[in-house]
Amino acid sequence: MTTTSDPMPVALTAAGPHPDLQDMLDLYGQLVGVWDVDNRYLSPTDDQWHRGTVVWTFGWILDGRAVQDVMRFRFEDGSTPTGTTMRLLDPATETWTVVWFPPSGQVCTLVGRRVPDGIYQEGTQTDGCTIKWIFTEITPDSFHWQGYVKDTDESDWRLEQEMHGHRRRP
Repeated sequence: MTTTSDPMPVALTAAGPHPDLQDMLDLYGQLVGVWDVDNRYLSPTDDQWHRGTVVWTFGWILDGRAVQDVMRFRFEDGSTPTGTTMRLLDPATETWTVVWFPPSGQVCTLVGRRVPDGIYQEGTQTDGCTIKWIFTEITPDSFHWQGYVKDTDESDWRLEQEMHGHRRRP
């Protein structure tokens, strides 16, 4: 139980999912923990594929009604930017509001929902392009994530990023 005098990290975090919503919260709740991720991404500066790694940490927040993650990237050039995503459940529709706060400051808002083979998230970038981010092949110890974009004047999706995560064990 937090108090009004708790520091921000203590006031924000929760020990687990809210008990009244536990069944619906398992969509992202299954990802809670620390993941080591192989990251392949298309660079906007040279239009070439590059590789890097990510430590992707998911945890419960807001009295167990939401899931937040922190992504600590390590790129080929040695840079190590950090971003975060917040995911809040709407119990009435069983959809999630997903907001990505990247190091660039170009915030993306998506709607997440359960699909038969994983998690589907669709929304827009600040430039107006439509994006979809998909978690598939989710097991207790691994997942596959793909990020697609559709330019405002295009009809086809373009893969821009792909990640394979493996749960870190203590």
